[in-house]
Amino acid sequence: MGATLEQTGEKIRVVLDGELTLPHADELRKTFLDALGKTDDISIVLDHVQDVDLSLLQLFCSLHRSATQQKKRVSLEGNAPQALLDAAEAAGFARHAGCKLDLDKSCLWVDISGAHGG
Repeated sequence: MGATLEQTGEKIRVVLDGELTLPHADELRKTFLDALGKTDDISIVLDHVQDVDLSLLQLFCSLHRSATQQKKRVSLEGNAPQALLDAAEAAGFARHAGCKLDLDKSCLWVDISGAHGG
């Protein structure tokens, strides 16, 4: 797994690649927390992700929940890789409306499902 933070002005891009699976979950969590501590606007780039499991899906929800509570923004940049689409669908994460905490309508899973042109 690779995770790189790229800062441009007030925005940070978290560029991820490789396997985003349980053995890498703690490193990924720390990367997300680092980005959240540095900016109010995070963009996640998944172009070179090869494998995904439930741990990434849970980390995305946790990141989004934390960002929402802190009045920060998290979004996906580019197209979600097929591995992420398949994992989200299999785990029941794909949706057309966010959870009850998604008051600002910024749910990453709605983005991934393409319901509002992510």
